[in-house]
Amino acid sequence: MPPPPSLSGSSLEHITAEFDLLARRIRGIIIGMRFTAGLSLFTLLTIPAVARAQGVEPGQPKEPGFESTARLVGVLPELSELRKLGAGIANTNRWQILWLHQHISERVMATSLQVDATIAQIDNEISRANELHSYLADRRDRTVNRANLLSVIVGGGLGSTSSGLQLSSARTKPAAGVGIGAGALSATLAVFGIQAQKGRSSRFDFESNMLAEFFDRPVLPDSHYPATIWGFLNESAPNSPAITTRKQQLLQTWIQVKRIDSLASIDKIQRLTSQPSELLKLTIDDLEDRAAMLQDVRARISFLKRDLGAFVASLSSIGESAETNYRPFSDDQ
Repeated sequence: MPPPPSLSGSSLEHITAEFDLLARRIRGIIIGMRFTAGLSLFTLLTIPAVARAQGVEPGQPKEPGFESTARLVGVLPELSELRKLGAGIANTNRWQILWLHQHISERVMATSLQVDATIAQIDNEISRANELHSYLADRRDRTVNRANLLSVIVGGGLGSTSSGLQLSSARTKPAAGVGIGAGALSATLAVFGIQAQKGRSSRFDFESNMLAEFFDRPVLPDSHYPATIWGFLNESAPNSPAITTRKQQLLQTWIQVKRIDSLASIDKIQRLTSQPSELLKLTIDDLEDRAAMLQDVRARISFLKRDLGAFVASLSSIGESAETNYRPFSDDQ
């Protein structure tokens, strides 16, 4: 058997240096791994503490107002139960989580359909009011234009006749009479045109009065607001500077822009909330105010759709937290 090869002094020194370099590299990797693990542990321990310091529990939405939306929809107990499951307070059952999500989604969908149906009813009333407004406005404009044109023709024709009669000194008095008649007829036609600016009035024969409930007036069967939407209108907006409900804000706006003079304007309110059986005639201004006020109500109700969308979006984060805390039950549980 041949003897093992001998190593010179320089070779041994080279191998020892290589081993030292490799050991330093391994030590650096181990230190980096320990630092990374420590940083991850520090992060996991710090985030819940910061969340609790800010009043927000992990797995719960930070945005305010979801409790109000849940109460309007009628799923506040289900939302509380889902949050308990997401926070790990109660034993998590996946089927229970799915049932809560399904139940909340169905209620939200039903409320969303109620909003759509209410907006559709408002849109129909706005459409009919605008049609009648356009019809009366077209007739008014035609009458005013004819009066103005007739005033120009009569005034110009009789004025020319008066000027022609003044060419003869013997016809001074007839010329003066014709001139006076021309002025009188022109003034009469001008006054008629001014009065015609108001336009005619007409009955609003459409079975809808969606503004009646705002003024405690008799409401038609198809013009009642669902309880969820009416509760939304009687709540204050989250970002409102004053503690006033959305309904009160609408009433204040209508008074400010002179849709109504005040809540004591009985005649005006009766025309704005009329129903066909009352046989009230509405003017062009009444129809314009009615359509504009309905547009305001429509816009305010549409905000409920935004709140419903934000509420449904918040459920996903709660569901993800609940999935992380999921512990399957054994057969004997």
